[in-house]
Amino acid sequence: MGFLMSRVQFFVITLLFWTVGLCPVSSFAGGKQLTATSEQLQALYVQRLVKYVKWPVGAGPKLGEPYVIAATDSKKLKPYFNDASSQFRLVQWPADGVHVLVINGAPKREAAAILKRTAEMPVLTIGQSPANLRQGVVINFRMVGGKLKLQVNPHAAGAAGLNISSRLLRIATIYRGESHEQ
Repeated sequence: MGFLMSRVQFFVITLLFWTVGLCPVSSFAGGKQLTATSEQLQALYVQRLVKYVKWPVGAGPKLGEPYVIAATDSKKLKPYFNDASSQFRLVQWPADGVHVLVINGAPKREAAAILKRTAEMPVLTIGQSPANLRQGVVINFRMVGGKLKLQVNPHAAGAAGLNISSRLLRIATIYRGESHEQ
């Protein structure tokens, strides 16, 4: 029990430092404002989140192959996925063989149509709007007090056949519908 508690404490502390390091902060040297753009945060979180998701057998990337990340506006994320040796390959949506779909910059109706089309596909969908969350996105980003927070829709994850790690669920807000949001 002590070992498990220390691992949980280590994870929480690491996540705290990671989150604090990404949020806008004032630099002590020179008083300059250091900030990360929303695209930088999205790209970083996407790259980290895949470690906490298990795809159904045969649906995730094969050993040695990159995760295929599609985005509705891939141009905004491209600078953060340009490493050729990366374990990620960014493509413009629509695309085949996608493991992760980032809904960014799509109008509400287009986002709703995309989420309806991918609802039962083994694709980790990531959005950034309360409307996306209601429409069935698996993970939603939202800014609260200048910090990026995660919301997880377990129903959407289950429909996609994805298993979200309990470690991720502990730090996220669980969405169970508008009247049951936790």
